[in-house]
Amino acid sequence: MMEPRRRVWGSWPEPGELERSVVTIGVFDGFHRGHVALVEAALAAGTRRGSPTVLLTFDPHPLAVLAPAQAPRQLLPVDDRVEHAFALGVDCVVVLPFTAELAEQSATDFVEQGLVGRMGVESLVVGSNFRCGRGGEGDVDHLRRAGRRHGFDVRVVDLVRRGERTCSSTEVRRALAAGDVHDAFDVLGRHDPRIAAAAG
Repeated sequence: MMEPRRRVWGSWPEPGELERSVVTIGVFDGFHRGHVALVEAALAAGTRRGSPTVLLTFDPHPLAVLAPAQAPRQLLPVDDRVEHAFALGVDCVVVLPFTAELAEQSATDFVEQGLVGRMGVESLVVGSNFRCGRGGEGDVDHLRRAGRRHGFDVRVVDLVRRGERTCSSTEVRRALAAGDVHDAFDVLGRHDPRIAAAAG
């Protein structure tokens, strides 16, 4: 079977469409230095395995469903996140609609039905603070146990820091809210006028 390249799915791939993959998961809002580190780790694992590298993201932001009053202002629309992923060398992107039903799905089902059943995950790359599943039950330890059961490894990428700042979308928003565009771009790792405009 020829592996897919530069393909975008708007939900889980259908069974058989993606038989094996290296997956990294996150919202990837802003695509800051920490997100780039995740993608680079996934690309390295994909190269070693000869498997497609897939970025799985969510739209809308999970907080827009879980706690709408606390939902952050989006830094980058999903199309721009897809563009960044492909520019970095990712093979495919899955944009999973974040719904109330998905929020109630157990971490076990998310892994078994989605990552294993629909994506054939061989290696999963996540940040050290990543959680999935109902109530955030699927932490790194949970994922590693699932990996041992289903035959995939879990690679954990430490949070990236710039001096005293952790590179996060929250930190980008904080800097922009304070009018410090220089600090925001430093966390991002690039000059991105679209993000500055989105905060305006």
